[in-house]
Amino acid sequence: MPDRFPFDAVLFDLDGTLVATDGFWIAAADAGCRRAFRELGLDRPAPSPAQWMSMVGLPLAEGFAAVFGDLAADQRAVVLERCREAEHKALARGAARLLPDAAEVLRELRDRGVRCGIASNCAGAYLDAMLANLGLGELCDEARCLDSAGVRDKADMVADLLRTFGTRSAVMVGDRRTDADAAHANGLPHVHLLDGFAAAGEVVPCEAEIGGLGELVARLEGRGRWIEGALSRLGCLGSGRVRSLGISGRRGAGKSLFARDAARLVAARGRPVSVVDLEAYRRPDALAGGDAPGDATGDATGDATGDATGDDPLSAAYDLEALVAALLEPHAAGAPARARTRDPRGLPVPGEALLLLEGSGLLHPAVRLFLDRVLHLEAPEAVCLERLVAAGLSEPELRRARDVDLPAQRALDRAFDPGDRADLVLETANVLGPPDA
Repeated sequence: MPDRFPFDAVLFDLDGTLVATDGFWIAAADAGCRRAFRELGLDRPAPSPAQWMSMVGLPLAEGFAAVFGDLAADQRAVVLERCREAEHKALARGAARLLPDAAEVLRELRDRGVRCGIASNCAGAYLDAMLANLGLGELCDEARCLDSAGVRDKADMVADLLRTFGTRSAVMVGDRRTDADAAHANGLPHVHLLDGFAAAGEVVPCEAEIGGLGELVARLEGRGRWIEGALSRLGCLGSGRVRSLGISGRRGAGKSLFARDAARLVAARGRPVSVVDLEAYRRPDALAGGDAPGDATGDATGDATGDATGDDPLSAAYDLEALVAALLEPHAAGAPARARTRDPRGLPVPGEALLLLEGSGLLHPAVRLFLDRVLHLEAPEAVCLERLVAAGLSEPELRRARDVDLPAQRALDRAFDPGDRADLVLETANVLGPPDA
């Protein structure tokens, strides 16, 4: 495996994921609660250890409302404050500890150039204590909590961390449903820590499960092994006889990050590689709202094949003549070429490089005939739309994706079945890859 990690960032929940909260919270909360009951003159049993731990990972006020629903709001506020005071005293005594392997995993990720962030439903003072007392401030690049600016919930924390890190190549690691919900609201995969503090019967959706943090790095590296296996099956890691690979699929299927990570794997083996986005060849009128590839007019189930005279919707949307004449044909002959990019100077493509062309519609004969191999990424439309929403597309862009681009790809898939025309079809609903990768 190359040294480059297959994710730019890993985001962690705090309590139950990095911190062994049960080592101090139960005793501190019980002491604070009993003090509050005495002050309030309440004759009520204190919560059980399981009830105290059920609060961990939730906004504390929410957890208290669930456990102390029989108390008036002002009484509950007193109990919460006394528990916090007792907790702060415990933290000041050094009662907190990291979970096994937490520090080692964070150091390894840091040493491999991965940005590490924390997203926790805690207060600012608690987060500051953990960052200072447990060394997490040195091991993590950024941390967010409910007191962070502009934050309403954990999903906001994750979104802000992604903006700060400038990437969407990230994964969330946590132990409770709130962690999974925050990850999925941002279109990220969630890795569920099985030995965390999820309550009995709590369903935590995830793309992977690990028994402890010591398993995390190997599981995330599975994405690299998965991509490497696909490239090997396609003959892209061998002698260089495969000169071009198309990476196709509907919007939101994960083509761009797959192409990026595939290019890293190829480059790590010493072969030049160039990644080109078909969108660079989209015609200006199509960008302004014109035709989309496979966008059959009239009948929503119409034929997407068209012809090569301008009635073909793929040719109407993209300048395929320029793509073929200036890039695909010369590169196929081993000559240097230049690809369009957002940079007016374009991208030089060496004749010996592996060309990775990513975009929808690559199984259309007008493009497929010039590609040695095509890999089709398959993800359900609902998953793709969730990812596009999480990526921050504007409402007009989302409407276009939903009403034009995805139906267009549907029509193309009917006309040019990926199962028949692609050299390999990969399921990408789980961007981590299969568990056994």
